[in-house]
Amino acid sequence: MKLMSFLFILMPTILMAGTNSPHPTNTPIQDIISAVGPSWNTAGSYKAVLLREGEYAALYIFRGPYDQTPLVYLPYAAITGDYWSTIPWLEFDEGGTLLLHSENRGHGRNKWENTLSIIERNGTFIVSAFNLSAYDSLDPDNYTDCTIDMLAQKLSVNGREITPFSLPAEVAAQNWSSAFEGACYTNAEP
Repeated sequence: MKLMSFLFILMPTILMAGTNSPHPTNTPIQDIISAVGPSWNTAGSYKAVLLREGEYAALYIFRGPYDQTPLVYLPYAAITGDYWSTIPWLEFDEGGTLLLHSENRGHGRNKWENTLSIIERNGTFIVSAFNLSAYDSLDPDNYTDCTIDMLAQKLSVNGREITPFSLPAEVAAQNWSSAFEGACYTNAEP
């Protein structure tokens, strides 16, 4: 019952998302992958929605609860779809940080899970951290455990801190890309 109530509150925003972003209007309910909010933090309230756009999930962040203009649109936020055996999801942690989780535990030999952490700072949504855990199921010694702490300017790969830190201190959520995540793999070897 709570889920239905939540969807009725969120539906006007989802249906109007296409008027201010590159997403088509009248989003079918089956394209809603995950939704959270509103979250009340010190800067106000906001909500987030993941919508299926082809084989990707697009992230929308709205000021809540009734704003229909997205503050953030990240079109390739996560891979989704039956082929990839993954369905990403959103949640808020105790401090109001938006967490975007995605994983592949069932398809192929390369298994992975990651979490993108997004906070609001000075009215802008920025990436505060990225965590990745990946391994080859046929070669257990081939793994990557990576934490990128954007705020502390720290990169840790397989237990080693990598310096100097080569990523910018602030990256707007809508500008995040797999190029930033590549730092985990390029630094995986000793």
